[in-house]
Amino acid sequence: MSLSFLDVKRADSNYQFFYGNLYHLMVNAGTRVANAVQKEYGKGKRIFVACGTGNNGGDGFVAARLLSASNEVVVCAVSGRGGMKTHESLKAAGYYKGKIIEVKEAKNAMENSEIIIDALLGSGIKGDPREPYSGLIRAINSSGKTVVSVDVPSGFGSGICVSPKMTVTFTDVKEGMDADNSGKIVTADIGIPEKVFSHNGPGDFAYYRLPGRESHKGMNGSVSLVAGWTYYGSAVIGALGAIKAGSDLVRIYSGHENRSILSSYSPDIIVRNAEDSKVLQDLAKCDSVLIGSGLGRNQAISNVIRALDGYGGTIVLDAEGLDQLDVLRKKCPSAGIILTPHKGEFIRISGKEPTEENAVKFAEENKCTVLLKGVVDIITDGTRTRYTEGGNPRMTMGGTGDLLAGITSAVSTRMEDPFLAACLGSFVNKRCGDLCFGEKAYWYTIEDMINAIPEVMKMSLGISMIS
Repeated sequence: MSLSFLDVKRADSNYQFFYGNLYHLMVNAGTRVANAVQKEYGKGKRIFVACGTGNNGGDGFVAARLLSASNEVVVCAVSGRGGMKTHESLKAAGYYKGKIIEVKEAKNAMENSEIIIDALLGSGIKGDPREPYSGLIRAINSSGKTVVSVDVPSGFGSGICVSPKMTVTFTDVKEGMDADNSGKIVTADIGIPEKVFSHNGPGDFAYYRLPGRESHKGMNGSVSLVAGWTYYGSAVIGALGAIKAGSDLVRIYSGHENRSILSSYSPDIIVRNAEDSKVLQDLAKCDSVLIGSGLGRNQAISNVIRALDGYGGTIVLDAEGLDQLDVLRKKCPSAGIILTPHKGEFIRISGKEPTEENAVKFAEENKCTVLLKGVVDIITDGTRTRYTEGGNPRMTMGGTGDLLAGITSAVSTRMEDPFLAACLGSFVNKRCGDLCFGEKAYWYTIEDMINAIPEVMKMSLGISMIS
């Protein structure tokens, strides 16, 4: 198993959220690099360390500080000691007391070295590196020296990439790495707790597609809710959740008698008559469909399912919508289906106790993602399983499940994988409840949670982008 660059980004963000800043991991990473270099090549060496401005460069500064004890070390910092861009890398650079040179001096320093440590760029860069990185990478490759890369070769996956003799990578091999492009690969444990990978957090935004500058109406998510026949308030909560979570267009398909009531809640909600066969023809044109949220038990659902025949987007099933899993799985074999049952609903649809083991088995057998709501949400697609902690006793109020379904429907339009969408939706929903609880204790409302969605998403996205 290998980690993608997005997996690495997720882990960094979740570590910050659960445990604080990354400096402890940076020290561990730099230590592992220093140990690997000395184990492979011995001591008393002339070592040149090329450090970029991010956390990869911080790892390089830690390694340089430790190697200085028994080697002759010089560091080339792309933007100088004070030009590091993260708090952790600034701290690492500050602790290094050895020689630092400018980029213009790098070529001569490389010629006088025996070993070059490449700590210029970490994972996840887009496109070819630009100057001064591209020039340094070319100089490293043409130096003829022994090159050791930190985590991944700088420029990995682009047309301008370091060709190392050895790469010290952290936690697990990164996707695409092999002996041809990374040399000897040494995998180092830097002490990342398992919770960073197993539990959902702001790092799940790593897989979330942000709107492009040139995008236009409808390109960034359209959600349709088949909801509100019996309890129109549930439909409104789900729709507002989808709107606040960033969908461009949100439509409620419901009975004609509820249209005026549903329309009165928000000008952002488009209400359609689901009993009109011509109107239903547009249902399958959206990116995701939520079935449930006050749907109740009625005969109109059969017409809805016919309209979804062959649908290939994401379908979120909640409440009475859960009962439509079997027929939808047959009618829409290419759709990604997410179920959001509480424990009682899981018993109803599966006939089994709501345990993690049974949820995993149910998801595997039915080729769907199950988001089993509880004190700790369990999210599984039968192969992968993750957990969301958080929430509070006030979330037992009516509407929190409808809100979760709406949020999950919205984020699924920006994510390729229904399982990952369910993970993010679960985290955002619980985080909204916790934010409201911090402000109002037991006396917040479902409307407070709805209004907290943009703040939670902005805060979480900020942590993800910083990492």
